[in-house]
Amino acid sequence: IQDAEENEILWNFWMGNYRNILESWKSEEWFQNLKNEWKKERQKNHNKIEENTLKESGMISIECEKDIWKKWISKQATLIENFKQKDWFKSLIEEQDKEEDNYEINEYINVLNTNMNEVEKEKKYHEFFRKKNIINKLMVQMHMMVLEECKKEKIIENKELCIDNYIQNIHKKNNYDEKSNIL
Repeated sequence: IQDAEENEILWNFWMGNYRNILESWKSEEWFQNLKNEWKKERQKNHNKIEENTLKESGMISIECEKDIWKKWISKQATLIENFKQKDWFKSLIEEQDKEEDNYEINEYINVLNTNMNEVEKEKKYHEFFRKKNIINKLMVQMHMMVLEECKKEKIIENKELCIDNYIQNIHKKNNYDEKSNIL
């Protein structure tokens, strides 16, 4: 439980620092494409679930939603290599790398106890994993933003449906009252 709380605190801190970058992604074409892919995948899986089971309320459980999400993310993982070749992704990595530099803690290396080759190897090793870590963070951010945006859209859509249903019920009641008064 403590790890989950620490991860949540870290995630909230991290999201706060990068919120401006994340918000700017929403208007990008690649983000809209990714979001549309998720919606298609979710709808396809929802249709399969509805065909295979009889749902009284028509609601898909959270566990089913998580399974759909995990499958889609695993499919998306194969696209990382394709993303790496795209200019927009390279620019995101550069932008993220600059942000990382702003928040990274400088490390002290004891040059007296190590030779220069080891220091150079350590720098390359550190840089390789730093780049890999940035790519992983970007992929998580991108997909979490897609999920967040889709959830927001679904909430708005549900609110609109509720309001429409409420208005229809009021009209039906008014029509019923008018007919009752006429009779």
